[in-house]
Amino acid sequence: MKKEKKYLAIDIGASNGKAVCGVLRNGKFELNEVYRFPNEPVYINNSLRWNIVSLWKEVQNCISACRAEGFDDISSIGIDTWGVDFVLLDKNRQILQIPYHYRDNLTKGVEKIISKKINEEKLYTITGLFINKVTSLSQMVSLKEKSKWILDIADVFLMMPDFFRYLLSGNIGCELTVASSSQLLDIREKKWSEKVFDTFNLPIRIMPEIIQPGTICGKMYKQFSDEYSLKDVNIVATAGHDTASAAAAVPFVSEDTLFISSGTWIVFGLISNSVKTDEETYKSGFINEAGFNSVLIVRNLAGLYLFENFYRQLLEKNKKLTYRDIISSAASTKGFKFFINPNDSIFFLTENVESAVREYCLKTEQKYSENPADIFRTILEGIAISFIKPKEDLERYMKKAFNKICMVGGGVRNNLLSQMIADATGLDVITGHAEATSLGNLCIQAFADGEIKDISKIRDIAANSCKMRVFHPGNTEKWLKHFEKFRNLL
Repeated sequence: MKKEKKYLAIDIGASNGKAVCGVLRNGKFELNEVYRFPNEPVYINNSLRWNIVSLWKEVQNCISACRAEGFDDISSIGIDTWGVDFVLLDKNRQILQIPYHYRDNLTKGVEKIISKKINEEKLYTITGLFINKVTSLSQMVSLKEKSKWILDIADVFLMMPDFFRYLLSGNIGCELTVASSSQLLDIREKKWSEKVFDTFNLPIRIMPEIIQPGTICGKMYKQFSDEYSLKDVNIVATAGHDTASAAAAVPFVSEDTLFISSGTWIVFGLISNSVKTDEETYKSGFINEAGFNSVLIVRNLAGLYLFENFYRQLLEKNKKLTYRDIISSAASTKGFKFFINPNDSIFFLTENVESAVREYCLKTEQKYSENPADIFRTILEGIAISFIKPKEDLERYMKKAFNKICMVGGGVRNNLLSQMIADATGLDVITGHAEATSLGNLCIQAFADGEIKDISKIRDIAANSCKMRVFHPGNTEKWLKHFEKFRNLL
């Protein structure tokens, strides 16, 4: 009998991380979560940074937990993370600084500096991305303005999944999908853009080679193999950007299907075979990012960040409050009492959700409810309504109508949100795997290992690995009426 292959996916999101051991059996993956941990940034001198020392320890804890749970014969490890942020190393491979969090004020006002140097549409044509203060380009330009010495002595630029892969194996390289979030990559040529680096006088010499997702980058260092009693473990460059790993696990892709990857952030759009950076795509407001053997034509929207933060705040006061409790309360309260746009800048870096919602309502001259159930429901309504305009833009740009949405990621656990999205968009919403990022990560590792021999079979395995559910739309006219009332706020 053929030995079942096992793989370890380490998925580090912007708010938490986890380790999932996957067993490929009978054409589907069995997922086993063996470890979970918080990803908590730290303030240092009023600057928001990623605690990479803690995260590196958690990566090791993931491997230890995998071994402790009996998965002592894994074939490989793949790591995916959020995009845009990076680590700089000097010539001795020492960390130059604790990396900035994309929500830090380092990049405040940088959009004006960038737009003076290059026309946004030209930058979009090269990179597939709009000017945005969270990108690696914005951070690099800001560093050049405020701390040029760091770039002068930097020798290696690594994005987050690349950094942890380096610590495990010594491999230095930037995986394609996460590199495409940087705004430093030529999205068509799949290489660092000399035009971008020359325009901003940034050091292209520090940029490592681009690595394709699904590449075996070497073996895990012997010290870790010995410590965890794991032999001959490959370190794989999976789709390093968590969005791309999640998109790889979308159960089906067709011309009439849109997709949503839902979590702290939401990614909404198309899985395409080609880059689209023409004038029409630019005007439609969609970006291009590299996927696994695909291009993601998407718009980034605020996800469950507000919802989950508000839940955490209430949990501090009531330890018995469950996620099911808040979903139930939101479902039972009357809808459309007031409106918030979760993509408004007021919510970008808020520590007190209730206060931010109140401030937003005052700013937009709306009545406000202090009932937590009303706030939870209004946040979900705002998320659902935020899909209407992007859907309209895509249909106008593509000159066609879509009839369904395939949704994956943590948001599929929230049936109320899934139903609201169906109602708001007027489309069937079909939910895939809640752990799509880990599933996609595992599938790409299995492809690198030769266990999945045909890329097209990955979606079949993704479909076989989850129980899909369909949410049919209802009361769409009511949702559109509410949308039109607040269109000017979106």
